[in-house]
Amino acid sequence: MSLTIGATPAHAEKLVGVFRDYSECQRIGSHGVTQDWWDAYSCEWEGRYRYYFLYA
Repeated sequence: MSLTIGATPAHAEKLVGVFRDYSECQRIGSHGVTQDWWDAYSCEWEGRYRYYFLYA
């Protein structure tokens, strides 16, 4: 699933995914760490869009 939003996050992390379910966001975030795609990640709920944004 892809979603383009015209907002920039307040932090320096890069947006790497958008998900409807928190568990899916966590699964992909953890997978990225194990694959060395990124060192850390966060899943943040954006209520106005009703999606979880994965930042890494």
